[in-house]
Amino acid sequence: MTNYAEILVVDDMPDHIAYSGTILRSEGYRVFAATSGKAALKFLERKIPDLIMLDIQMNDISGLELCEMFKNKPRTKDIPIIFLTAEMSPETIQQGFSLGGCDYVKKPFVKEEYLARVRTHLQISMQQKELADANNELSLFCSAVSHDLKAPFNIINMLIEMLRQELGEIQNDDVSNIMDMIVSKSTQTRTMIERLFDFSKMCNINPKMTMVDIKEIIEETFSELSRLETDRNIQFHCGELPKVKGDPVLIRIIIKNLLANAIKYTSKRETAVIEVSGWITQTHNVIKIKDNGSGFDMAYANKLFQVFQRLHSEEEFEGSGVGLALVNRIMKRHKGEIKAYGQKDKGAEFSLFFIK
Repeated sequence: MTNYAEILVVDDMPDHIAYSGTILRSEGYRVFAATSGKAALKFLERKIPDLIMLDIQMNDISGLELCEMFKNKPRTKDIPIIFLTAEMSPETIQQGFSLGGCDYVKKPFVKEEYLARVRTHLQISMQQKELADANNELSLFCSAVSHDLKAPFNIINMLIEMLRQELGEIQNDDVSNIMDMIVSKSTQTRTMIERLFDFSKMCNINPKMTMVDIKEIIEETFSELSRLETDRNIQFHCGELPKVKGDPVLIRIIIKNLLANAIKYTSKRETAVIEVSGWITQTHNVIKIKDNGSGFDMAYANKLFQVFQRLHSEEEFEGSGVGLALVNRIMKRHKGEIKAYGQKDKGAEFSLFFIK
């Protein structure tokens, strides 16, 4: 419960610490004090509080510098920090937020405001911890379920092969076709389980952001995928593209899914055409992948990025119904967006909006 939270007050003015302590203890909080930046750093080596009330202006280490230090250490990076300040310049406040502070209280304190901000951020922090715990449990659950469900399908495929060998030459075409169908559906279901597990893992992945040469990834990925389509005529055009800010591994997953879809949904074209273009806006670097494939009806576009929602039957095109949902999830993890446009039998295009 937030009323039993432990709060560290960092301020080089003893009177301010005493007043803060009186306010917080009156609500049942346990209060610790540090009268310097060095004292605060030493305290955090042995104990992690639920919240830090941090004075911006101190003699040895400024509150802004301390905040940056706290947020750069794995042990302390998740502690919410509320600045205590008489400095109200927009630049200082903005800098505090950019370094990881979550709020500020103006000196001299107004008790009701002070406590309201403390309660709010303790509640948010508690909810975030509960959500993180729930996500970890879900990830472990999905991993266990994925492992346990895949095993029976492997056994089914093995038993079918044993049955095929046992029957030998006496099996007729109908029996052979039924066994092939069982193997196909078993393999398809196993793949869906794997894709669903991949999708669930996106909840807990924090992208490692860097500037990525997405043109290089696109050309490499198309080269790999096209080697599996040696009997097809695929025209591939990739113009000059801006670099994008993102996680190279996750961006490669995005590109592989989108290019694989473009290749798959153009399979009924005598000449498949896949075009990649890019441009820069004031807020985003945009990458567009366009094809002349089967397209889709825009009336159902809202289903594209939902898990297991497909706009084409399994008989027309194979697929698990997870790929685009996975792409959408990865773009959201990048704080970006994916937009789709298509016309039935006239192709589709997918635009990726990466923030600058």
